[in-house]
Amino acid sequence: MNINDLAKMNNLTDEEVLIIDEIINRIQKGEYKIAIREIASMFYVSTTSIVRLAKKLGYESYSEMLFGFKHQCLSPIEYHVPGVMQTMLITEQSLQVVDELIKDLLSNVYSRIHLVGIGYSQYICDYFSDKLNELDFCAHAKSPLDFVFDKPSLVIFISKSGETKDLLFIEKRCAKLNTKMYALSSNENSTLCKQIKRSVIIKSGRNVNVKFPDYFTGNSINFIEGVLAILYAKKGGKDD
Repeated sequence: MNINDLAKMNNLTDEEVLIIDEIINRIQKGEYKIAIREIASMFYVSTTSIVRLAKKLGYESYSEMLFGFKHQCLSPIEYHVPGVMQTMLITEQSLQVVDELIKDLLSNVYSRIHLVGIGYSQYICDYFSDKLNELDFCAHAKSPLDFVFDKPSLVIFISKSGETKDLLFIEKRCAKLNTKMYALSSNENSTLCKQIKRSVIIKSGRNVNVKFPDYFTGNSINFIEGVLAILYAKKGGKDD
């Protein structure tokens, strides 16, 4: 768990960084029951300030933040998504996939990043592509079949149902090209997720076939923002 990255992503004060550092050091030493009053007293702040810090990091409470830190400290995952992002994911495996995706994006191994979606998912692809290009990645929200794959490329499929026929056709073709593929979907049992093992499963509501409420688009955008924040921090970005 990289505290410097956490500080950049959440605009933490020096005091807040010290508080987090103290909590993490205790967890790494095997101390898992850390009273909020004890931490507040140590740093001469109120318990309300500690709760405010937890919410700043995307957690609902101090205890949830403590659990999140414990999970991250004991996990082999390198890039930890903010607490608010974790609530959007359905499976534990999704966190590992996100970790691998971020490593791939930062590796400079892949010459292009293709975002593939149809319908409302196309809007998500356009958004993700534009944001990646702002961070100096080479991203496209067009069919990867329009490009020549002379160098390794990443292809990220986005589909709520994971059953869109045109999307599955593109996936089948890309599987034969010089690509590494990921999927964002709300249906872990879909054909797309069965064919692409690196799948991030995002909450959409009670049922993937229910039209309203549909949280998939909103959750996907929020998830993407979390990924972008990690990329921004790792690339040493600064606001203009």
